[in-house]
Amino acid sequence: MQRPHHHNGFTLLELLVVMGIIGILVAMLLPAVQAAREAARRMSCSNNFKQIALGVAQYHDAFGNLPLHGTGTFSNANDPTNTNQFRLSFLVSITPFVGQSTLWEAISDEYAGPPPRTSNAADPDVTYGMDPYGSLDGDDGLTHLYPSMGPAPSEVSYTPWRIDISTYRCPSDPGAGSPAMGRTNYAACLGDAIEGLDAGSWRYEASQWTPSGETLMRATGRGMFVPRMVTSYGDVTDGLSSTIMLGEIATDLSDLDKRTAPSTNNGWSPGVLDDVEFCRSQADPNRPMFWLRSPKLENSSAQGRGFRWADSQSLMTGCNTTLPPNRELCFGGDAATIGTLTFSSWHQGGCHVAMGDGAIKFITDSIECGNQEGTITKHGQDELAPGSPSPFGLWGALGTRDQGELNGELF
Repeated sequence: MQRPHHHNGFTLLELLVVMGIIGILVAMLLPAVQAAREAARRMSCSNNFKQIALGVAQYHDAFGNLPLHGTGTFSNANDPTNTNQFRLSFLVSITPFVGQSTLWEAISDEYAGPPPRTSNAADPDVTYGMDPYGSLDGDDGLTHLYPSMGPAPSEVSYTPWRIDISTYRCPSDPGAGSPAMGRTNYAACLGDAIEGLDAGSWRYEASQWTPSGETLMRATGRGMFVPRMVTSYGDVTDGLSSTIMLGEIATDLSDLDKRTAPSTNNGWSPGVLDDVEFCRSQADPNRPMFWLRSPKLENSSAQGRGFRWADSQSLMTGCNTTLPPNRELCFGGDAATIGTLTFSSWHQGGCHVAMGDGAIKFITDSIECGNQEGTITKHGQDELAPGSPSPFGLWGALGTRDQGELNGELF
């Protein structure tokens, strides 16, 4: 009798079944792996935010006030190569408190570098090297002596302004490289108003710097940070644990994302002061998170959300509690002015905020936001008069420092 032959390999059918099972398992596991990676990035993002909030607290302990948002050097000549035009962000002042003492020393001393290339905007054609204190790629001529505290924060030849500080970045944000200089994902909360908060208390008018905006800022400067004005924890009578100090922002990828590229020149009144949803109809109906191409979009590729951590310009390092997180940027004037400065992120469903006491919280896109219409203005009437509670519900109330809202009971 002959013994039957036994085959030790797989049949084609068995191999296909095994491959199918493996494919199904990979498809099931891939979302879990991606979710785990995002959870790790989100935790790192929160940790970076905590370091910044602690840096602000340490600055306050050292000097008795919050770091100014809109500070630095200025002259009536307003030369952007010899002064920083009084527009450094709070992130510059806290560099020694977030492990960047070497960078702070380079900024606070005179600095030899390449000659100035531009005065107003970053050059999109320049590719920057990674040497933090070297010259621009291909340019070894350190022929210009920049003053203490540097030139205007848009000056691309000044190397310290081009540094990407890891603490100022959220790992979930994919933005990198030009036309940005040094990106940031964390911004100062300016409150729940819009009017005048691009210039703040001190303004350059008629060829001189004057505190001509002080009266307006007493009406509309309702956040923990007021541009070019000193504030402290003592001004936060609503309670530090109930007031947003800093907010997370996504940086621009030049893809018409309405959270990171502002719609501009929409007017003030009528315009964004009367209706914070003024730009909503400009979104692409087929891609509601993006703008339709139009003349209202900023033409300069250098003007994107979070492009310059050193710059107190509202688009770069400011946010307000008007529209809820991840809504559109809608400006009354050009990209150097102001409008709805929405918080935003690459996290699913919301973004981080840092409260006045340093606590980091996650705010969902669905937070209660009131009537979503007009803002508090200097000459506002009734519920929009200066000193009134925020018209933007819980979200607006969390952005104000001293309006008497009961945030602790609501949040």
